[in-house]
Amino acid sequence: MTKTYQSKDFYLASFLVASGFPLLASSKVAGLTIFEFEETPKLTNSITSYYNFSATINPIILGNSMRSLKSIIHANSNSYGTDQNHTTKERN
Repeated sequence: MTKTYQSKDFYLASFLVASGFPLLASSKVAGLTIFEFEETPKLTNSITSYYNFSATINPIILGNSMRSLKSIIHANSNSYGTDQNHTTKERN
C-alpha cells in the first residue's frame, strides 16, 4: 500500500504538481479541497524547500499547474451527487 501525503494548501499542491509529482487524488472535505500525493523522500525534500523559501520553479509551469488545480476545485464544488471525490490516478 502506498503511503500518501495530503495537503489543503493550494499553492503547495500547485508547486508539487509543477515539480513533477503526480496528483493521486483530490477530495472535498468540509468545503476544503484536499490534494493527495505519494509520499516519498523526494516529495518531503521538495516540501521542505518550498517552506524554506529555497525552491525554484518555472513560472509558466507553475501557472499551468495552478489553473489545472483550480479546475479540479471548481469541478468538486459543482458536483451535485453525493460523491465529491475526484481521482486522477488509482492507487493500490
